[in-house]
Amino acid sequence: MVTSSSSVKVDLLERTDVYVVATWRQLMLLVWRGQATVAGVERSRAFFQAWAARQPGGAAFLIVLPPHNTGPPDEKTRAAMQRAASAPGGYLKGIATLIESEGFIAASVRAIMMRLQARGTHGPAPNIFRTPAEAATWAAAVLQDREVTPEKLAEAVRMAREG
Repeated sequence: MVTSSSSVKVDLLERTDVYVVATWRQLMLLVWRGQATVAGVERSRAFFQAWAARQPGGAAFLIVLPPHNTGPPDEKTRAAMQRAASAPGGYLKGIATLIESEGFIAASVRAIMMRLQARGTHGPAPNIFRTPAEAATWAAAVLQDREVTPEKLAEAVRMAREG
């Protein structure tokens, strides 16, 4: 299903009560609407592998946590996240997490995501962002796409979330 506004076209691949998997440009979005689950992680991983392999030059993956506080993922979900972060494939240009909430729980989730991404990439520092503007700067550089702007990324996330 495709949803669009005047400047952004988002392809919704799967929508549940807990998560939405969508694509915008060469960026796959896993937008959590509730607590992260193994099913959501595994489904998004499968979608990404099939979709990114068809993208010229590869693609990036952005995980978006809900603005309201959710708890850290359980052990099974963390293990699924670790498998997803360490999945081989030359088409993965980068992975990042957008955590818009604040407070102790958000800080705990940031720490977990940093550990998971650091283990999976064996390379540069994890990409954990607090605002769509920060995430857009990262995505535009990784994808070498000037059309990825803070406003357009925020709109793509909003459209996916509301799907």
